[in-house]
Amino acid sequence: MSPTFEHADQELQRIRSVMPNLLEELIRRLFSPSAEKPFPLLHFAQKHKVARLTSEQVGAMEGWFFIGDLHGDFYALHTLLRRAEALRPDCRILFLGDMVDRGDMPFECIFLLLDWGLRHPGRLAWIAGNHDIAFSFNEQGVFTSKVSPAEWLDDLNAKDTFAGTRQRIGRFFVTMAAQLPRALLFPDGLLATHGGFPLSDLQAQGQEMADEQAYLEWLNSEACLKDFTWTRINRAPKRLPDRYSSGSQYGFKDFEAFCQLKPQWFPVTHLVTGHEHPANGFELHPTYKINRAVTLLGMGVDEITGKYSDHLHLGQGVAGSVPQVIPVPVDRGELAMLRGEPLPPEPETAPATANETAPATATVPASAGQPAADPAPAQPLPSKE
Repeated sequence: MSPTFEHADQELQRIRSVMPNLLEELIRRLFSPSAEKPFPLLHFAQKHKVARLTSEQVGAMEGWFFIGDLHGDFYALHTLLRRAEALRPDCRILFLGDMVDRGDMPFECIFLLLDWGLRHPGRLAWIAGNHDIAFSFNEQGVFTSKVSPAEWLDDLNAKDTFAGTRQRIGRFFVTMAAQLPRALLFPDGLLATHGGFPLSDLQAQGQEMADEQAYLEWLNSEACLKDFTWTRINRAPKRLPDRYSSGSQYGFKDFEAFCQLKPQWFPVTHLVTGHEHPANGFELHPTYKINRAVTLLGMGVDEITGKYSDHLHLGQGVAGSVPQVIPVPVDRGELAMLRGEPLPPEPETAPATANETAPATATVPASAGQPAADPAPAQPLPSKE
């Protein structure tokens, strides 16, 4: 069951028209879930926010698609969902977190993704990003955030005709985000997390755990949960944890040490993260050679130039390796329709002569790590160097 409308502008109108009813349904499922009507996210509201998934829960790795930080980019979310469905009608989606702030359609993105989950039961997971869990609602009726800048606060705290509705959505989101998982380990060793893993200064505690249950409890301690969500990947071998801010980084030797910590209980071998915003939309980290890692970015806006990328990027599961990175061409006309902008001019093409042959379709070279400029459908980037 694909998005109701093929084009993002039509889907945006549909989502906005059903948001009031969707909100009521989601609130019922959030506070009064049942076996027949659960909340539409996998491993939601569980005691352990860091957990191992079973083979029965996962199925084929090739059926899983991974989406990085979206930050209110409705076009990107709609386009990536549509591409995943085209590649695998039975696809499963794992969103790596950070739905809000920066972009101009966070409300619509929240409901588009959860509506997809309602219409595809058992096929959607959402890992908490630091922007997702940063919001709170105080006794004075004001939303605050632990991140800065937090552009969504302007919407949530605006005083106008729709203030009550936005506050209701905000309170729903705060409650929901607090119950999202922080990291999920797939049976093949892939760790999916927004940021990283418990850093080197915490790992000595994990080494002392005497049994699997104690180790799992340690992974779910507040200190470890913070590292799963807030830390950032770095190309260096090692990084010293910075406990005076939320900006700690880790290197490839730090990740190798975590993989070797207790593999009999939590067998991590490779990593997919969000959090970072690579200029190319993804990064296959070349220094992570023993335990490989890839970072995905879902949104298409370049934060430096403000321009929209030519390609979005979708990860597809590969058994025993990091996800393949699939470049998804951006339809400039569809993007302009969504934004209410003038349509881009049609490219001028000279008529072909009898002696001319059509150029070959461009694909993404494996060595380049860059999407080709041709808007024709591109082939997946390989998951190995």
